[in-house]
Amino acid sequence: MKGTVFHGPHDVRVERVDDPALKTPTDALVRITRAGICGSDLHFYEGALPIVPGFVLGHEGVGVIEEVGAGVDRLKKGDRVVVSAVPACGRCYFCRRGQPSQCAETGSATFGYGANFAGKLGSLGGEQSEAVRVPMADYTCYRLPDAIDDDAAVFLADILPTGFFGALNGNIRPGDTVAIFGCGPVGLCAVMSAKLFGPAEVIAVDSIPYRLEAARKLGALAVDTEKAPQTILDRTQGRGADVTIEAVGNESALTAAIMAARGGGTVSVIGVFGAPSFNFPIGYAFARDLTFRIGLANINAHIPELARLMETGAIDPRPLISHVMPLGDAAKGYEIFSARKDNVLKVLLKP
Repeated sequence: MKGTVFHGPHDVRVERVDDPALKTPTDALVRITRAGICGSDLHFYEGALPIVPGFVLGHEGVGVIEEVGAGVDRLKKGDRVVVSAVPACGRCYFCRRGQPSQCAETGSATFGYGANFAGKLGSLGGEQSEAVRVPMADYTCYRLPDAIDDDAAVFLADILPTGFFGALNGNIRPGDTVAIFGCGPVGLCAVMSAKLFGPAEVIAVDSIPYRLEAARKLGALAVDTEKAPQTILDRTQGRGADVTIEAVGNESALTAAIMAARGGGTVSVIGVFGAPSFNFPIGYAFARDLTFRIGLANINAHIPELARLMETGAIDPRPLISHVMPLGDAAKGYEIFSARKDNVLKVLLKP
């Protein structure tokens, strides 16, 4: 089959790779019909994470079940599914508590990474390909209703649950002011998700005009990065935002999110950080009595509720799609996304 193979920074190529095969009774094989390029994929592409070359990229995939192992009970050949970016068993202590990102069986393994965050499964195949092997398929795959098309369903694999996770961790209350730092696809999903919780206002912060315009169309007050500190104070009678969400994955955005939170406020972090550490303003956070939440989103746990919202039209991420390309154009998709060309927001690949 064909897959998008990482060869080094700014070097990805669509090449022939081995076809996936069932390895355990709980596996399924999924023929990919749509895959996304995620902002966290750019950490490899731009050299921010030192990863060994040679693996297939991609952790956002939708497709059709081609084959299931003998231990798969809930899925059958021909089912149309979204594949969670983070496979999980659905049975262990963490999964039963709604924390599948900490699954004891899979250890935070993630599709399309040359190495896992803390994975027990070893390297998993990527979904920017024609097919993928899915372990723990009964819980890792979610059967899609006909009302959700492939383009919308891709967002359920990672970035919409991640945005929702960020809003949920913010403990947003009706009437709150929420400031979201970063208006890339994850940040824009956080804007959509935050609005579900009834805030008085969502302030979206970025430095790129077309991204700010996208946030504005979603109903946020869009503010340039340099103007954000004063604007947030002006909109909150000098207090600061009740909840801030960092959706970029860099030190300057996180510091800005911390500094923009009011005393007793909450900082929720969903950006994926390439750097192992940074200078955390712990003294300031202590004095301001801030709550700090960070983590890998519990994607599997949130897919069903978000799919229902999507099915009823309460939330629709498709306006974020800027490019749909053939799988063979994956390198071009990465180049456009990395360079922020052509008003790029979300790039989807179609095998």
